[in-house]
Order: sequence, then structure tokens, then C-alpha cells
Amino acid sequence: MKISLLDLQYIGQLIYETHQLAVTYINPLGEIIFEYRSKALQKNLGYTSLIEQLIAYPYDTASNNYPIFISMDEFHFFFINLNKDNHDLGTLLIGPALAPDNDGIVKQNFDYDNQPVPTLHYQQFIAISLFVYYLIYQKKLTKTLVMQSNQTLKPIIRYKENTTLELSYARRNDTVHTNLYYEKILLDYIKNGRMEKLNEVLNYSIVGEAELGVLSKRNSFRSVQNLMITGIALICRAAIEGGLNEETAFTLSDFYIQKLEEQSSLNDILSLMEEAIYDYTNRVSYANKVKYSATITTCVHFIENHIYSEITLEQLSDICHLSPNYLSSLFKKEVGIAVSEYIQQQRIDEAKKLLTFTNYPILDIGSLLNFTDQSYFIKVFKKFTGITPKQFRNKHLHK
Repeated sequence: MKISLLDLQYIGQLIYETHQLAVTYINPLGEIIFEYRSKALQKNLGYTSLIEQLIAYPYDTASNNYPIFISMDEFHFFFINLNKDNHDLGTLLIGPALAPDNDGIVKQNFDYDNQPVPTLHYQQFIAISLFVYYLIYQKKLTKTLVMQSNQTLKPIIRYKENTTLELSYARRNDTVHTNLYYEKILLDYIKNGRMEKLNEVLNYSIVGEAELGVLSKRNSFRSVQNLMITGIALICRAAIEGGLNEETAFTLSDFYIQKLEEQSSLNDILSLMEEAIYDYTNRVSYANKVKYSATITTCVHFIENHIYSEITLEQLSDICHLSPNYLSSLFKKEVGIAVSEYIQQQRIDEAKKLLTFTNYPILDIGSLLNFTDQSYFIKVFKKFTGITPKQFRNKHLHK
């Protein structure tokens, strides 16, 4: 943050004059330093009471990495925490705004003397928040990031367009969507881990360029991004149905959606989608090669999801509602190794990733993965790989 108090006042004044949105600057002590709001709001006791409640909001516990939305009664606000060189400089609070209901009708509780609180669709309100955030921090954010980071936005997102007119418009303009036949085939191949079949349908399915529906009327590139994000969600669920661990599938989904948001060309988006499809399908294929019973699958998934935590046979037996001895016997029969050895194996696999893709000290990696001391970590690592963690890292640094 590089702007001064005078800059903030200027920004606040412009926001108020442009959008009729009240702007209040609250310092770290909870004191109002300046505000812009209509005379009607200044005189309104109900609104004054609302502002008093908002001043007491624990802003210092919230992030300054994005605008944060809060709702009180039917009123919606957003605030941006001001931080400079890790020093809290207070909060810029903007609002209220009212959201249209499903019929576009706004209920007004107060008499505003012909100066109503503005009615803004949530997309407009988010756009304003991104603009203000950029003015303050010179940092570009996306609407997706703001929406994913704000649970309060969910009830605001309730505007319903006239679907009948939308369908009519699409028919008149020959707007088509992906061929459902090819999409179903692709998702079936992902679900069943059919790596060898992917090339047959990739050019005709949800990553094809010729048959894309429209998810953004103002920006065709954004429309493609939105469609691909929807595609990731479909792929993720197909992979879960195919046996991929849910936590793994959803973590991959978050990763690929974030990467899609960062792309700047259509070719980059389509390449990333192909990468995601191959990645998911390959993981499902591997999962299908090591099919276990429901009980052992539950254990394996628990171990994958808690690889950085302490994992005991007693924990696993409680989850499976079996005695430790019986579960231990069943696990070794199906997997071929003891539970403790399998956990060690998975921890070493994770350690190999950290050694390859991060600069974490070897001591920290061992500690993160619950090895009691460095010598024990080195011993176990060498047992599964034949070399020490340091040798492994040096080997992969030169690749």
C-alpha cells in the first residue's frame, strides 16, 4: 500500500459521487477518521445504529489480501483492510448497497428523502470492490478469488435472469454447446482411467474450440475460462466416481482452477485443460490398478489425507470399526505390507516430492512428516530409495 490519507479521502469521495455508496474510514482504534454519506443517511437513526455495530466489527482479524463482504439486515457492505509494511492502518468500509430480489424489486426499510441506497447486482458490487482494492494496493484480483474467499456473498447471489428469453436468444443466434455425446464419452474414460482412449475424443469434447457455450456475454475469453472451470468440476467428480481419493481430487481441482485464472491465451487454457484431463485420468488408472476392499480403501485414503499428522493403527481401527489386530491382518493380506510400513512408504513418497519441488531443509521435511529425528528419517528414506535425502535432492537438482 503506497497511498496517503489524502489519497484515501479522494478515492472515498469519488466512490461516493460515482456510485452513491457511503464510504467510511475507521482507524485501528475504531474511530471514524472521515466518511462520505448522504444527508438522509446521516439523519437516519436506524442507519446510524447499523454503522455503530459495524465499527465494532473485528476488522483486525480479517485478511487484507482481498475485499471482504459482510451483510446486515438487507444491507451489503465490503471493507478493505489497510496495511503498510505490516502495520495496520485501519479499514475502508464501503456500503450499504441493496441487492435486487428474484423479481428485481428492492425492499426499502428507511425513508431516504429521495436519496436511496443504491441497488447493485452482486457482480457490480464485486467489480467496485476490485477497483477500489486496485487503487489502494495496485494489485489485480479476480472475481472468482473474491467469491471463493467470501462466504457472505452466497446469499447475495440470488439474481435470476429470465431463462425463457435466454433460451430464445440462444436459438435465434445459433449458440451451441459442447456435444453432449462426446462429453459423456470423455468423462467415462476419465472415470475408468482409460488413458489410451483420450486422444479419440479430446478434439470433440469440452476442450474443443468449435462448440463452446457462452458463460460471459461481455468477454469471449472470460467465457472460455468459465467453461473450462466448469469442465474441471465435471472432471473432478468423474475421477472421484472412478475411485480417486476425494481430497486429492478436490485439491487438484483447486490447483487447476487457479492456474486457469492465470492464463492469458486460448491456447494456454486448452493446453492446461488437456494436462488436467491426462492428470486425473492417470491417477484414476493407478487407483484402479490397486483395488482394495472398502475397508482398506478407507484406511488408504485416511493415510493419504493425514500424511503430515500422526497416524496410528488404533485410529484406523476406530474409523473402520474393527479390532486393531484384525485390521492389521486384513491390511497386510490385501496390501502386502504392514500398516506401519505402508505409512512409512507414503511419507517417503511425500518427502521425495518436497525434496524435488521445494527448498525446505531436510531436517524440516523429516519433522513435517512426523519422523522422530533426522537420523531415523535418513534411515527410513534410504530403506525405500537406496540413497539418502541429500543424495536424492542433489540428484534431482541437476535434472
